[in-house]
Amino acid sequence: MSQPTKTPRQIKFKVPPLLGSVLTRLFTAATVKAGAVIPPASALNLTRRTLLYFKSVGCVGCDELDMFIGRLASTSGLDLRVIDARRSEMPEHAYGDQLLLDKDGSIGRAYGVRMFPTLVLTTPAGEIEKVMAGASSREEEIRAGLGLN
Repeated sequence: MSQPTKTPRQIKFKVPPLLGSVLTRLFTAATVKAGAVIPPASALNLTRRTLLYFKSVGCVGCDELDMFIGRLASTSGLDLRVIDARRSEMPEHAYGDQLLLDKDGSIGRAYGVRMFPTLVLTTPAGEIEKVMAGASSREEEIRAGLGLN
């Protein structure tokens, strides 16, 4: 008889704005910055300008971003790669060409990702154009932050 799988529970909490900005700075201090060059992992298969979307299970902001991130990339003429930091037993074939399971965290570490969701706009050569860590769940704010207007 198989064991029932437990679904992670999402926890939402609000913090005072000052504390929130301090925590954001701490979590994003190591995140790659615009202008840096990160040689892309071969698994990313970058052939043109690409939006890297780092997400994790239990991330409320990621769930909201999932609703429109594909459309945002498509209408902006970008390739999309979704790097899921999930550490479960989900088989890799459950993901399509755009989705990668970052089982060992190596892709996230290369970009200094410590906060989800994080969006990185990159060239095929690995030059970082824009970064949004802890990205907004509003499409117009993301377009503006990534310079996609």
